[in-house]
Amino acid sequence: MSMIQQIRNRQGLLIVMIGIGMLGFLVPYDAVMALVGQGSNRDVGEVDGIAITALEYQTELQERRRLGFSGDQLGDEVWNDLTSNIVLRDGFDALGLQVCDEEFQEMLFGSGYSPYMNRAFYSNAENKAYWQQNFGAMLSTPQGKSDFMSYKRLIVTKRLREKFDNLVTSGVYTNALEGKYDFVTANKKVNFNYAFKAYNDIEESEVSVSDADVKAYFRAHKGDDEYEQQVGRAVTFVRIPLSASAADAQAIESDLSELKGLWESSALSDNEFVATANEKPFTATVLKAADVETDLNESTLFDSKPGDFVGPYLKKQSYKLARVMDFFSEPDSASCRHILLKATSPGDDSEMEALMARADSLKRALRRGASFDDLVERFSEDPGSKATGGFYDFFTRGRMVKPFEDFCFENKPGSVEAVQTQFGVHLIEVMEHTAKVERVRVAMVERTIQPSPETARNAYSAASEFAISSNSREAFMTASSEAGYATNTADKVLRKATSISGLRNATELVSWAYNAEEGEVSNPILIDKNYVVAHLDGVTAKGDPVFEQVEQKMRTAAVQEAKGVKYASMMEQGSLEEIATAIGSSVKAASNIALKFPTVSAAGAKPEPEVVGRAFAISNGEVSMPIIGENGIWVIAPTSSTEAAEKNDFLSEQTSLLARARGAVTQRISNAMLDAADLTDNRN
Repeated sequence: MSMIQQIRNRQGLLIVMIGIGMLGFLVPYDAVMALVGQGSNRDVGEVDGIAITALEYQTELQERRRLGFSGDQLGDEVWNDLTSNIVLRDGFDALGLQVCDEEFQEMLFGSGYSPYMNRAFYSNAENKAYWQQNFGAMLSTPQGKSDFMSYKRLIVTKRLREKFDNLVTSGVYTNALEGKYDFVTANKKVNFNYAFKAYNDIEESEVSVSDADVKAYFRAHKGDDEYEQQVGRAVTFVRIPLSASAADAQAIESDLSELKGLWESSALSDNEFVATANEKPFTATVLKAADVETDLNESTLFDSKPGDFVGPYLKKQSYKLARVMDFFSEPDSASCRHILLKATSPGDDSEMEALMARADSLKRALRRGASFDDLVERFSEDPGSKATGGFYDFFTRGRMVKPFEDFCFENKPGSVEAVQTQFGVHLIEVMEHTAKVERVRVAMVERTIQPSPETARNAYSAASEFAISSNSREAFMTASSEAGYATNTADKVLRKATSISGLRNATELVSWAYNAEEGEVSNPILIDKNYVVAHLDGVTAKGDPVFEQVEQKMRTAAVQEAKGVKYASMMEQGSLEEIATAIGSSVKAASNIALKFPTVSAAGAKPEPEVVGRAFAISNGEVSMPIIGENGIWVIAPTSSTEAAEKNDFLSEQTSLLARARGAVTQRISNAMLDAADLTDNRN
């Protein structure tokens, strides 16, 4: 079909698209989007009377993604940062909290400590080296400087919150009396005999609980914390896989075979051709024989010569086409020692020139016989190696920043030279090399096997037909069974949920559930390489529960209560042995039970604080009244007790209590401040 004919066939669509384009010039974007309820003037939340718009939230979320952050919880992290900053910013100013440029540079390139930096960037030595190199390189281009300022804004925000949290935790204290109480409750022990009837050992038929009794229990306990209902949704869904077909894989292999012919005849260099084919900057792949000895395709690279092709071949979920560039030998690992002259502003040429001059002076001092160890002690600013005389033991490629490792691997042992990196200037002496290993440098074009547009259309059509035929829950379940789709049910889906019942990225499904009506069936939603179709089973509002939603849970609790009342009345009279006989049990002993750890393992997993408290409260030999406990019904008789050892110093207990208190206080205060600020979250 000619291009002209294709345009004629689609002229209606073209007219619509042109009209939309003209509208975009005439009407502001936000106003157009507001017509469908999605403009930046749509608020997604409010805190302390200040609205957070959809545009503000999405802009910050996209900025984080652009900077390379990802994960199921990213949306919540952005939301928490936005709301916390609104609540706390006046407090930051009042307390005089700030992060100066010197502190920021120390956090990035020095020894400045930040828990956030350690989590997000410097989780290990390799990541730290990568990110420090990355941060330093950003300053060399306009776009890089823009990215650097975005990272700086984020890091400074996180650091301010860390400082605030440090002030809060510094105000938490535990005294000696608290330490003493913790010690005594853990070490004062009681021994007692008991007659016990577990709830699980009482047949439900032994008690009579009517529907009226369950409703009475519901009325009495619906306000209890354990029954409070959160806003939630219940959904049932199926997954219809979107996976590449055999034809899709064959097409990708054929495309690479065709590309191989173009590559052979191309006037472009391998670097240029691969960069164009992969649509990203060229990076050579370097392999050694040990890396590929078990790979039937890549192992043949070492039997090839420069210019030879290997492939296309399948590896994992990708087809690859490799061309040998050259062979070379290089040590497998190297060791060195160095003196770091740290830069405060790595992008400042004048500072780097001054540091290079200092490094040259140190190099001359070494030639005159100065001790390298002494110079490290006096001048090096690398805390990671200063204690070892600047020495770094054998390391492989990829462990150090590139200029540093290039010098170490490409120069003979004994070579001494000044090398610039993003950290500053290093005066490096190469110490040792391991044996050289032959390597092959390869130009690689790679294509991941993905579903073709036709395969995707077929999967979407199947999912759409399923959704159309499932106009009720019964029809949904029937259609699932007939099609062989496994159903998954997710109860109590919270508004902020990002994953549910095996769906890692369920944000769009959750959003649909909170905007649909009970009984609705969704259109197909693409999640984790599956088309998901869902049925909204139920809607739960915040507050006291609806009886039908907790009926079974209330019935179980009412039956347990009835069991407790019945057996407590049976256990009121007689000796411990007589009571045990009456309930079909025997007298047992509990030994060395502490109030801090009130669990009697032989009687069940739940703690029994009332039972243990009663054991400490009554006299030895005294038989208690029946106790309706957590695991069953008890009658106890203490036999002996031991006091906690005499002790005057409770510092270890204080320290332990303080660590637990400080670990929880920042989140508790944050939650309290947000509650007081009347936080509203309408993101979905």
